[in-house]
Amino acid sequence: MRKNKIDGWLLGPVIFLTASSLILLGDIKSESLKDQLISVVLGFVIFFLVSFLPGKLLKKVAPFLGAIAFILLLLPLLLGQRVRGVARWLSLGPFSFQPSEAAKPLAILLVAFLPGFWLPFLVSALIAALIFIQPDLGSTLTVLAGCLGVILVRPKAWKPFLAIFLVGLLLLPLFWQFLAPFQKERLISFFNPQADPLGSNYQSLQALIAIGSGKFLGRGLGLQVQSRLAFLPEYHNDLIFASFVESFGFAGGVLVLFSYGVLFWHLLDIAFAQTSLFEKGVVFGVFTLLLVQTTINIGMNLGLLPITGITLPLLSYGGSSYVATMASLGLCYSLWRETRFQAPKEALYISGRE
Repeated sequence: MRKNKIDGWLLGPVIFLTASSLILLGDIKSESLKDQLISVVLGFVIFFLVSFLPGKLLKKVAPFLGAIAFILLLLPLLLGQRVRGVARWLSLGPFSFQPSEAAKPLAILLVAFLPGFWLPFLVSALIAALIFIQPDLGSTLTVLAGCLGVILVRPKAWKPFLAIFLVGLLLLPLFWQFLAPFQKERLISFFNPQADPLGSNYQSLQALIAIGSGKFLGRGLGLQVQSRLAFLPEYHNDLIFASFVESFGFAGGVLVLFSYGVLFWHLLDIAFAQTSLFEKGVVFGVFTLLLVQTTINIGMNLGLLPITGITLPLLSYGGSSYVATMASLGLCYSLWRETRFQAPKEALYISGRE
């Protein structure tokens, strides 16, 4: 009976952030509320289904799920319709979804299954490359972060990683040549925010105006200017944190950050409780993926990072992102369920034993 106890440290932040998202969407973009409600219901169904899958079963099916991830990432390039040079979405009748989001938890499972350092690293690089050429820089960074989170819990992984990191820094100027024109424009505008206030810098400046106008307690629901009058682009999606702070102020923004902090702290707690490198890698992978995604999104809302078109987990509008996040958290919940009442054991990531 005790093993069925609910993990409030994980579900609490999830429910708060989801409820906050629905309340805000119902106010600033009510026509999108129905779609998001469907995504929330689907996300929770998948979360609970995944949460009952044992770690041993997850490890057995990881190679097959990894193959599905590669298929999903190839489909937009082969079948997806390009809009303004971007092929990120697939349509299934009246519904559409973003395969790169669905591939995130599957990629983490595959990389956690693969042995050693170089094989999982090369597979991670290939997965990131398939997303990058869509092109989708934001998802590329988050998937790569999640896969690296899996790899870096392994013994002796830091030395080759640091060597690759240093080589990557030296090759960074070449990376510029592979960016899409709109991605280059966003990076240039980030370093010169006043250069084009009505063009490439518009989103960032409007986000800062929205955050500043919220003051301490916010304007309140129905009284926003930037969001309701659509001065703020993507106010329900990439820049929803700015919309939230405009509505609920500095206090509301701190509460959101606190919720993410509790969630990430608990994911670390779950990870350190694992005694298998596979299971530990899965939780660390989900932790780093969501941490980097949250950091980039809030950073770009605050003008601290370039606009990359990346959603805020659990808060932004978007069915693909929400369902993928809930599936990822379901993996962590499953492993928490297995280890919650086990006697403490030596962490195998220190000894290097599987």
